[in-house]
Amino acid sequence: MTAKALLQFDTPIMTVVLNDPDRRNAMSHQVFDDFEQCLNEVETAIDSKSCHVLRIRGEGPAFCAGFDLEAMANGALPSFLKRLGAICRRLRHLNAVVVAEVHGPALAGGCALVSACDIVHTGPDAAFGYPVHRLGISPAVSLATLVPGTSPGAARALTLSGEFLDANAAVRIGLAAAVHPDRAALADAVTTLCDRLAAMDAATLSATKRFQNELDGTFDADVFARSLAASLATADSDEFGARIEAVMMKKRASGA
Repeated sequence: MTAKALLQFDTPIMTVVLNDPDRRNAMSHQVFDDFEQCLNEVETAIDSKSCHVLRIRGEGPAFCAGFDLEAMANGALPSFLKRLGAICRRLRHLNAVVVAEVHGPALAGGCALVSACDIVHTGPDAAFGYPVHRLGISPAVSLATLVPGTSPGAARALTLSGEFLDANAAVRIGLAAAVHPDRAALADAVTTLCDRLAAMDAATLSATKRFQNELDGTFDADVFARSLAASLATADSDEFGARIEAVMMKKRASGA
């Protein structure tokens, strides 16, 4: 079975590639399994002091389009929220600089992943947002990293409005650091950034990231637990059940 998340090494740089392009890298059981295994190997490499830069990108037309709808309709939502929250916490607490290379949609859970990274670069077609209220799901699981990465006002607007941000808007609110004119330029810029980080002292970068986490509160595991609890409170609701069933009925009717 083809891995849905791949780990590549170019020491001291590691790259996790979301690898389900036909499904726009939507988070399924297998994507979570493979991503978590990649992170296990990442943590081992960091502990061995062989790597201190992690790059995350997606294959195909999207970075990550959120959760797999069919799996959610079959009861996976609570598990998916817990796994997403744990991944975001792990990314923020890694003793490595995490760089997101975002092209195409980074929606819902995909936007949560982006918010947990340290530096985000985007292509011109990137889109960020939380279109989950239509399913009766709270995006609060993302707020632990989204609020300190942007601002309380920007995070409030993004998670309550259901609107999408384009790449330039993401830069304006601080979610992304830079936007590039096309996918090739994006990849080149991220490669240059990762090479520069790779040449830096790993201990110095780790100490800097750790103190930033202390300043913004993301060093505290309880922040992540409370964000997760707010989303889980909606995961088993009758509202979610009715809304996801309506979406699946529409998909089945359209043959999608």
